[in-house]
Amino acid sequence: MSRNLWSAAVLAACLAVAALLVLSPPWLALWQERIFDRLMLTLPPATPAQPVTVIDIGATDDLGQPWDRTATARLVARIVAAKPQATGFDIVFSGACDRPVNAALAHGFAQARSVLGFLLAATPGGALPPDNLAVAEGTALWSAAGAETPCPAFTAAATTVASVALPGDGDAAVRRLPAAVSVDGMAYPSLPVALARLAHDGSGPLLTARALRLGKTLLPVSGGMMRFVPSAPDHWIGRTLPAAGVLSGEFRLPEDALILVGSSLPEAGGLRPTAASPVAPSVQIMADMTEQILAGHLPWRPDWGKAAEALVVLVLGLAGLWLLATLPPVGASLILAAGGLLWAGAVMLLWRSSGLLLDPVSPLLAAFGALALALLSRAALASRAERALRARMAQLVPPALVSRIAADPGLMRLEGELREVTALFTDIEGFSIATAEMGPREMVALLDAYFALTCGIVLKHGGMIDKLVGDSVHALFNAPLDQPGHEAAALACAADLMSATERFRTTHGGFGRTRIGLETGPAVLGDVGHGGRIDYTAHGAAVNLAARLQEANKRFGTACCIGPELARRCPETVRPLGEADIRSFGPLPLYTLRTPASHSPEK
Repeated sequence: MSRNLWSAAVLAACLAVAALLVLSPPWLALWQERIFDRLMLTLPPATPAQPVTVIDIGATDDLGQPWDRTATARLVARIVAAKPQATGFDIVFSGACDRPVNAALAHGFAQARSVLGFLLAATPGGALPPDNLAVAEGTALWSAAGAETPCPAFTAAATTVASVALPGDGDAAVRRLPAAVSVDGMAYPSLPVALARLAHDGSGPLLTARALRLGKTLLPVSGGMMRFVPSAPDHWIGRTLPAAGVLSGEFRLPEDALILVGSSLPEAGGLRPTAASPVAPSVQIMADMTEQILAGHLPWRPDWGKAAEALVVLVLGLAGLWLLATLPPVGASLILAAGGLLWAGAVMLLWRSSGLLLDPVSPLLAAFGALALALLSRAALASRAERALRARMAQLVPPALVSRIAADPGLMRLEGELREVTALFTDIEGFSIATAEMGPREMVALLDAYFALTCGIVLKHGGMIDKLVGDSVHALFNAPLDQPGHEAAALACAADLMSATERFRTTHGGFGRTRIGLETGPAVLGDVGHGGRIDYTAHGAAVNLAARLQEANKRFGTACCIGPELARRCPETVRPLGEADIRSFGPLPLYTLRTPASHSPEK
């Protein structure tokens, strides 16, 4: 390969990477999302000027009784006494709408300037009052046919209602919240937007395809979504009060505050992964978003961002080629490194000053990859030239002269789908009972450690974390990209999970055994919601059966239950358990792993 050819190859590599940055395939988009996560967590926004007070509802009230609506009514009365600016509830008060205590609770909602949450539903239904949210024509919203709504008496008493739905990206992490959602053609704000609106004296916001106008503040919006910077558990402590402590008078609510009420209990179903924690309570996510809306500082990705990053790759790549042609490799590398540091510094400055997100890493890696390719090509050319010269000239001139010419050749004047998946579901046996005596912080810390262990094992075996729901892990193999041998990989993952979680139990007394269900089959994979940044998940009989099989372990006293199709494909790895009637599937032959005796379930 001549010098011109290797220069063309390096340039082609730079062009290919630049094209990838512009096209942004899913794997690259997820890589960049994680880079943005690191950038934002390394350089977090300043402390909010108007912090939100979070009230965390635990399992029991101040009297040690299980938390119920009577306790909630007492809590709302305490909140009303503190004269809050507004009170948001990351809770859907649906069902049991005829209880006597509901009248007192509705009275409290009416006095607390309350925003009650609702969830989106795929089927029509759920009565919601109209909202004065103005949406510009052509603005994309996360849409649903219906909603799970609070009781009518609560809705009538509340100041307004708002969506508490949390979409996740392809890796299940929550990075964005909808500015608004559409239910049966009617637009409603998300809970953080509704709270911020009340803090701005209730002025009607205007949502366009690119921005949300709230009072005099313009906030960036993309695809109907607003990005936020997740806070770490250490930050939650400073703004969170336990609900039981508020009721007992141990903790006093600040006056004229913005208050968010929710729960960090796993059984409440509000734990979601973010860049800062794999088990962030949804009420803390809502608080982060609310504080950042009020501060007027949200992360945003410009339309020209991909083109700018591609241009940086081309500029640095061409500069590297020119520098290598004119300077020694060390000098060329140092100058190129300086240019790369200037880019990274500019990106960090733009983020800190305006919330603008550009990728500081990928263009540098691409440029230095091109430089490395150029250096390797140059070394290969030199080595090839030396070998050829030695072979040819050794017949004509003394070896010493051959060595000189080889060292300096100048002395001579002479380049949404249907796919088969293996689904794995886990659950912790008796988790609610085992953790009943724990406080919210202890429970979150325990789940944090547990999910760090189990998710790491799934990723090690090539699986994708689809969701973290309560104390459960939902994982897929052979998705979103092809994974040859995914059946065996999933079974090996299950064996590792059984071993690792049993060891985890020995260091956490009373922690339940992890139960696992697996099955293989076709599934429809894609995004749920609007756009490509909502919730990537799978739908299919095999996925549903894997979830049922996790529960079937109770019947057999096993830790791992395997469906018939996966067992048929890997017969050497499994042993039969017998036949069982599985809900929605009927009688099925079931199997478990052929695990060593040391890994067998406890009797």
